Amino acid sequence: GPFNVCINTPLNFPQASGVVLDNIDLLQYILFSNPADTLGSILATSNTPSFAFNPATMQTGVTYYIAAIAGNNLNGNVDLNDPCLHISNAIPVTWQSLPTVTFSAANPEVCAGACTTVTANFMGTAPFTLTYTTPAGTAMQTFSGNTGTFQVCTAAGASPGSFSVEATALTDSFCTCD
Repeated sequence: GPFNVCINTPLNFPQASGVVLDNIDLLQYILFSNPADTLGSILATSNTPSFAFNPATMQTGVTYYIAAIAGNNLNGNVDLNDPCLHISNAIPVTWQSLPTVTFSAANPEVCAGACTTVTANFMGTAPFTLTYTTPAGTAMQTFSGNTGTFQVCTAAGASPGSFSVEATALTDSFCTCD
């Protein structure tokens, strides 16, 4: 870590190594929100080193922490009151929102064979790679900021009027939407 993970992707991290447990101990993993109050801020517990984003208890863009925890087995969970309780160093993790894009055109009415400029407005973390379809076909372009423009041209024999632009894939610094 630290990890940056898309909300649609579970966080899978390396299993704790070098752990020595006695016959009444258990190893689990915890996801928590406050490193100054680890046990008081546990949001989730797992028997495997994997956590998924939970919108009921978590927010995107907020740093959470993961750690391995070992102690006496109490009904299938680590006993948080075990005097020999051990918690590994915390690893920060931040779940990132999926990027989005909206399109606008100053002049959406285009004559046959003519071109117009389309503005793409992005939400997410630049740079963005956008794959899109237009009347002229499919294109891919990278944008360094949260706003960018590109040309859309209609075919010479096309009927005049409005046109369609559709995003088919979008990637930002952290996530990909298809």
